[in-house]
Amino acid sequence: MSINLEHTLKRTSRLVARARLRLVWEHYAPTLAPGFLAVAIFLLGAWMGVWQWIGDPIRLIALVATLSVLARSLYRALPIPVPTQSDARRRVEVDSGQAHRPLDVLDDRPALSADVWPSHQKAALQKAQFLKKAQPRPTLGPIDPAYLRFILPFLLLCAAIYMAGFSFERLRKAISPTWQSPIRSSSVTYEAWIDPPSYTGRPPLYFKETTDISVPAGSEFVARISGAKDAPRPRLQQGWRGTFLTPKRLGAKSFEVREIITGSATIEFRVGLDRKVFTLNIVDDTPPEVDIVEPPEADKRDRLVLSYGLKDDFGVEKLDLEMALLVEGFSEETIFDGVTVRADIALPGSKQTDVESASAALDLSKNRWAGKKVIGRLIATDGAGNTGVSGPAYFTIPDKIFVEPLAKAVAEQRGLVIAGLEKDYAPRPRPEWTAADGLMNEYRPRLTFDRAPAEIKRATLLIEAVTDQPSGFFEDPAVYMGLRHARSAMRHADGITLLEGLPEDLWKIAIRAEFGVLGTALEEMREAEEALREGIARRASKREIDTLFDRYNLAVDAYTEELRRKAQEEGNVAEGGGGGGGAMGSVDEIQELLKAIEEANAAGDTEGARIALAQLAELLENMQIQLSQGGGGGEGGDPASGSMSEEMKENLEDLADLTGQQRDLQDETERAERNDQSQPGEEELDPQELAGRQAELRDLLEQLDGAIPAQGENGQSGQGEESGEGEGGEQAGETGEGQSGEEGQSAGGTEQGEGQGGGRSTQELQDQLARGLGAADEAMQRSEEALAGGDLRGAGEAQAEAIQALRDAGEALAEAAIQQSGQSSEADGEGQDPLGRSADGFNDGNSEADIDDRDNATRSRELLEELRRRAAEQQREQEERDYLERLLKRF
Repeated sequence: MSINLEHTLKRTSRLVARARLRLVWEHYAPTLAPGFLAVAIFLLGAWMGVWQWIGDPIRLIALVATLSVLARSLYRALPIPVPTQSDARRRVEVDSGQAHRPLDVLDDRPALSADVWPSHQKAALQKAQFLKKAQPRPTLGPIDPAYLRFILPFLLLCAAIYMAGFSFERLRKAISPTWQSPIRSSSVTYEAWIDPPSYTGRPPLYFKETTDISVPAGSEFVARISGAKDAPRPRLQQGWRGTFLTPKRLGAKSFEVREIITGSATIEFRVGLDRKVFTLNIVDDTPPEVDIVEPPEADKRDRLVLSYGLKDDFGVEKLDLEMALLVEGFSEETIFDGVTVRADIALPGSKQTDVESASAALDLSKNRWAGKKVIGRLIATDGAGNTGVSGPAYFTIPDKIFVEPLAKAVAEQRGLVIAGLEKDYAPRPRPEWTAADGLMNEYRPRLTFDRAPAEIKRATLLIEAVTDQPSGFFEDPAVYMGLRHARSAMRHADGITLLEGLPEDLWKIAIRAEFGVLGTALEEMREAEEALREGIARRASKREIDTLFDRYNLAVDAYTEELRRKAQEEGNVAEGGGGGGGAMGSVDEIQELLKAIEEANAAGDTEGARIALAQLAELLENMQIQLSQGGGGGEGGDPASGSMSEEMKENLEDLADLTGQQRDLQDETERAERNDQSQPGEEELDPQELAGRQAELRDLLEQLDGAIPAQGENGQSGQGEESGEGEGGEQAGETGEGQSGEEGQSAGGTEQGEGQGGGRSTQELQDQLARGLGAADEAMQRSEEALAGGDLRGAGEAQAEAIQALRDAGEALAEAAIQQSGQSSEADGEGQDPLGRSADGFNDGNSEADIDDRDNATRSRELLEELRRRAAEQQREQEERDYLERLLKRF
């Protein structure tokens, strides 16, 4: 039989290794057993909470005793020799009944005669086939008759299973050298609750009848342990990861644990064999839902008004309007990936969890895309950072309409600067070297201004041209100095970053040029108001809010003082007036609202402060309208506070409606011309259908033309006959019928001079109204014919002419209505007839007619100011004020 030498050697090596382990156990186990027995008992006591229950000094005594027994055992084991490889071979050979040491023969090599060795090794190899495992010897049995060697390991295994996760913590605490007081589970009490994140606005959730609570992510777990001098550390288990929390001492026998919970977790306390477990289930914070309820549109104050709806489980904290400029071939999915502009929408202080419909007014007139059509969407952000996006909406950003030529010029230059800021300066050119006197080279760098964008260069040159001769052109030196400063900044700037604040400066200059010091004061007040509103919304510190409130208070004082000064200059209020009655009587209300804002903020009522701030802003806006026109609100305070006739109001409203419908038709015609079908949900526009709508509008114009009476047939003539006596009444009637010649002009001029402070005569207004309606009818006819023939471009031009003609007619009709209203109040004046003349029929010595030589822009602005003033008078009926509001909005 052949013997595999390699296999036999591997087998004998395993037998020898096992035998050596048995020898080590038999040599050291009896000596080390007392020490390991003491360690096992101490460890079992630690895991079962015995030492925690007993406390010091007994725990320390047990620890010292255990360490002493272990040290003694180790000391006694040191002299014992370690079994060798040869001892292990002998053990295997003896237990297998083999002699002559066959294992040594297999491992040895011949020293002298090599001839006889192979046969001797072969014999040893045959004997090795019969080797057996070393047999165990009784080791611990003689010294352990109670079988503790089996009982203690079993108890340790059970304790380790029961104390899963706490075994190492219990051992660490048991061997700690610090003094430990006993902890009894019967004397320990727990009080635990959850503090939800502040953005949820929810009160704390207490563990009362249950230990299982659902909480939002980011909640803080708070537990207080009382009744023990040394609190155990609780274990936080999140998924597969477990950590121990360190309690913070509050008192002699009270501790507190705080931990932010980011995921579902359990927190477990162990005192002895008792356990207290709190289960926390994380509830996902869903993203907010936001919708644009109605398409955004501009209001009378050039603000963008939009209605939106919100819904979120814990409330929306931030709402933004994101806008992107419409370009050719855009896609709703990718247009917001490019250049966008965001505007923050102020939300009330209370949480917006479910809002069906709310409105916001944004002043975007300073936006770089003002006056352009954009696509916008709302982005709502909740306290957890989740965002929700609304569907898109298409609208035109309202821009500020400047009337004063200088203000318009500054606004145009501001637009150039904004366009230039989107570009960068050209790279600095390489130095140009030229010889100077043949001795050395002279460096002549190119001017920085040459590297500026073309828009910056053009704006600089235009401002230089405007400010070239300030004498007699600039009434306000602040406007001139501001423009010169802007020109200097653009002339010497070395990079585009140095001009980033220039659009804001030019905006303030344009406001100052348009409205004077009052406009600057209004801008400063609005900026202070916005800063205060933002601070209240984000719950800024009391010190910061106080500073912002003081700034706003000063801005309000400066604004009201400027209003008062302007009113006094124009003679609308008495010098030093502003007491109890009239518009200046609102000063007391302003102070009350300021006090209400301060008190609400001090009390933490952010919602009340926000509402009071909005009321104050509305009051100041109305106060500006009233004071700038001398509106009083007190009895007899307004010389032209009479109301216009119902017929005149209906005619004005019908004309405004017709103008709005014609404007809508023009927009649809332009869209049909561009064949713009990019907006979803829009149907294709048919020119024939548009022609039919144009015919309907023309029919409405003919009905309106027949309904509007001639100026001699309206209520003015009747008033003259009723209130005038004898010759005065006859003259009023004759003037109303449109008399010609010098006498008629004189009467008309006096009427305007005394009733409206200077304006056009009745005949002029009648002529303008007739021309406007006739031109509108002719333009509508041409538009109808062009649409029927498919000429969309020609139809658009005719429609633009029709709109302008309707506006001219509306201006004349509105001015006539104001004159009629003013005359009805002046009819009560002593010694005057309805035309403002003295009782004897003469013009108080003024023989010359008062001819109005103002341009159309000035007259239009004054007309709009008069309409705004009347709309702000609270003593008028609500129906009339609503009508005036609609009229202002349409014109």
